[in-house]
Amino acid sequence: MRFIALGVCAIVLSACSTTAPVYMRHPQTGQTAVCGPFNSDPVTASVSASREARCITDYQRQGYERVPLGG
Repeated sequence: MRFIALGVCAIVLSACSTTAPVYMRHPQTGQTAVCGPFNSDPVTASVSASREARCITDYQRQGYERVPLGG
């Protein structure tokens, strides 16, 4: 029984992931911002992608630009 429980936990945890953070910088002020990371699993993957896209769009409207990882 314990072996089955460990197997189920391993499967559930392997299905969970986190999106990579997206770094943003305002070219005039030098301020930085981070969108994410957002938790994601097979059921909520589209929700996480939508939240990330909305975050990036919001900062771009304010003049921020995407920068390489670590800003």
